[in-house]
Amino acid sequence: MTDFSNSMLSLAIILSSMFAIVGVMYGLLKYRDATVKLPVDREQLARIPAYGLQQQIQDLQMDLIGSMLMGAMIVSLPFAVSSLKAHITVGQFPSISVTTGLMGLAYSGFKTWKNFSKLTKLRLGHTAEIATANELIGLQALGYQVFHDVQADGFNIDHLVVGKNGVFAIETKGRHKRNKDLLQTNGNGPSSGKKGYQVFYKDGRLNFPSWTETKPIEQAERRAKWVSQWLTKATGTPVAATPVLVFLGWFVTNQLKPPFPILNHKQLVSTIPTLRTQALTQQQVDTIIYQVAQRCLSKSEVGK
Repeated sequence: MTDFSNSMLSLAIILSSMFAIVGVMYGLLKYRDATVKLPVDREQLARIPAYGLQQQIQDLQMDLIGSMLMGAMIVSLPFAVSSLKAHITVGQFPSISVTTGLMGLAYSGFKTWKNFSKLTKLRLGHTAEIATANELIGLQALGYQVFHDVQADGFNIDHLVVGKNGVFAIETKGRHKRNKDLLQTNGNGPSSGKKGYQVFYKDGRLNFPSWTETKPIEQAERRAKWVSQWLTKATGTPVAATPVLVFLGWFVTNQLKPPFPILNHKQLVSTIPTLRTQALTQQQVDTIIYQVAQRCLSKSEVGK
């Protein structure tokens, strides 16, 4: 082979590793888009404070990481090409280097798949919490105090609503809508017209078109119990927090009455004011609000 051919082959071998990872990412994206979709359109959500700045910061962070990787690649690429070219010229097969490279490539592909799956879930959860927070603005206009991402003991309360009719610990869940369920009706008959995008409670389970769950119910109950115990201890008066489970973008129906409200995020403003779980005086409400506000402060120890 000519010197130019050896150089091109060396460069192709090096770049193939990058294209392999890009191929994994492309395949995962195509599979996700072909099988599931978001329960709501992100573009239809109201913008949160500093949303534009947050997007600019994230874009610049990615640009910085890209610049650093590009710098490292530009510096190391000539040496890598020279090394491979030398092996190709003399006809020696660098078995140790190739084996190490393939192992590293396999590990990188696995980490890419794992991190992509986690990122997809995190983005879905983020969208769900933002959409729920947007809806809860309507409760603030009715005199409720709303808190988000309240830190607990090793976990967080997505949203905490305080009013004269009680304290509500809202657990928000995002679930992708699966394309294969589009024409299903979730067992409610062809006349329901919901096209498979509905969930209902029955016999202690959440029934989706093609799967069932119980963990969200248990989680919502545990976290509301924690809120009750914490606020009772912090305020010195009994507080019974009510769990509320919210599914973003799903049509929620119930064949049996659930143990606590299970709602679509659009139902929050119309439902919570009708609940009469605990009658609180204004003084009790103010005390609870103070404790929650202190808890939301960074590194706060108040009320623990």
